[in-house]
Amino acid sequence: MTNAIDAFFAAWGEAVLDTRTDMLRGSLSSDVSYADPRTPDPITDTQALIDYVGMYSQYASGASAHVVASSDTAGTTRVTVAFRMADGNEQLGQYFIELDDQSRITRAVGFAGLGAPE
Repeated sequence: MTNAIDAFFAAWGEAVLDTRTDMLRGSLSSDVSYADPRTPDPITDTQALIDYVGMYSQYASGASAHVVASSDTAGTTRVTVAFRMADGNEQLGQYFIELDDQSRITRAVGFAGLGAPE
């Protein structure tokens, strides 16, 4: 896993706008694509993704996101992320992430949960 992936998810819990923006700009490729279950279409604009992460920080004040597991196969990193709310509730999600030649995120696709059979 790379520092960009850690920084990207750490930024989700960063309350200070300028710090969060710097963390995200440093972790994202200028050619980025991001999707998760809450995005109707992939986000392909860096500023739009920064704004999207900012909404999490705004509406989930005191929450955090941390990578708790990762593995790599064929140029793709799978990470398990713990989204922890201020009240202690936690939701896990998995992301499949591709990096550019500068080790910045160029594509991230997230899923709620761990994909375990129900």
